[in-house]
Amino acid sequence: MDNFFETKKINNEDTSLHTQFNNLKDNYEAIFVEAAESIRKEINQFKPEYPCKDCKIKDCNIEKKDVFTMYPANCEYRNWQLKILTYLSGDYRQKLKLIYKKIMDKKSEYSCSKCAACCKLAVSEYSYAQLKQRAMKGDKFSSDFVSVFVPYESEEEARKANPEYFKLLNELVEDEKIYYYYCPKLKDNLCSEYEKRPDICKEFPHNPLKLLPSSCSYNAWKNEIAHEAMLLKAKVDIIDFYKEKLQ
Repeated sequence: MDNFFETKKINNEDTSLHTQFNNLKDNYEAIFVEAAESIRKEINQFKPEYPCKDCKIKDCNIEKKDVFTMYPANCEYRNWQLKILTYLSGDYRQKLKLIYKKIMDKKSEYSCSKCAACCKLAVSEYSYAQLKQRAMKGDKFSSDFVSVFVPYESEEEARKANPEYFKLLNELVEDEKIYYYYCPKLKDNLCSEYEKRPDICKEFPHNPLKLLPSSCSYNAWKNEIAHEAMLLKAKVDIIDFYKEKLQ
């Protein structure tokens, strides 16, 4: 299996996070095609054979009969679309949830190297005030986040915490505003309240496709499950597309 996060060597130095990100982008297109073909085979099991021969709907004038054509009610092809929606939203999505669980369970085979990169530079699309508001409304992730992290006073302070990671994050978001945070409970790269740490810390990293600082030992986990995780992401995206088009 290809390792899509593999770090190759140039001039005796490991390539940067930028190269890891580019590798991810370059391979996602091929994986998306693979995912689309896999789903096409799944939904074709519901496709009716020659339904127009005995159809009672007169003069529908539909020449191109594919999955995204608009069909009238009671048409067998429309029933096919409805079966697709039911399958993709039900049994097939459950299959994908099991794959995701398998990917995340695999993470338990790896352990934290205590580089503290995730403690020194955390990011969010929300300001500290917005996170507190979300926490008050019952959002658990926001509640955990504000219980651990506080905002840097300036972007320059955040940049110094991890220059490579900071640079990449800024390039990815382009013109969008992001906010930088750190954990004040960190002492000599160790958590001073480790036994009381919330789920946001216990379960890090939460996303198998999240770009991690190069010092993070969980990059090895990401390397191992890269293809499977990207294939899963592509299938989820395709399912959402089908649902939007076939509703």
